[in-house]
Amino acid sequence: MEAPQHEERRTQVRGAKFRALVLDATIARIAEAGIDHVRFADVADKAGVHEASLYRRWKTVPRLLIDALLTRTQAEVPIPDTGSVRRDLKMFTTDLARFAQTPIGTALIRFTVASDNAPDIESSRREFWMQRLSAAEEIIERGKKRGEVDPGADARLVVLTLGGLIHLHVTHLGTGIPTTLPGQAVALILPGITPS
Repeated sequence: MEAPQHEERRTQVRGAKFRALVLDATIARIAEAGIDHVRFADVADKAGVHEASLYRRWKTVPRLLIDALLTRTQAEVPIPDTGSVRRDLKMFTTDLARFAQTPIGTALIRFTVASDNAPDIESSRREFWMQRLSAAEEIIERGKKRGEVDPGADARLVVLTLGGLIHLHVTHLGTGIPTTLPGQAVALILPGITPS
């Protein structure tokens, strides 16, 4: 008896295409049902792949969520390199504010701050934040090399200040982020990190 066409498609997907299909399906599932209702079975069905393949590659749902959300965040909030620390910080904060107000951005922020004692979730959260912080800190490190930023400036503190401001709006204030906020926030921070 011939296998259904849907089953054939499941067995033929491999490598980068497999990962892209699964991550897109995960993001779609988050948007449809909320981040707390993402299961391997639903994602596999939506992506047209075998559920067992998800277990083999990601092991747990939190690992899959982190991979999908980190990949989407990297695409939506790239780390700019314009040659100006002011422009880079403003672009980064503007992109972050825009993304944070989308359903996926909001889900990401809430997932990465929600309290949960499960070790794999905590580990995945920490991995996500360390990757994003390290990437964004490059804006400040490049500014130091160009002489725009004081060599003693704390790159992580700058990124946490700007990112924390956006996250606070999403998680606690529940209001829209003013379009002027990124520029104002960067203008407040720059005097504290530029050489005397």
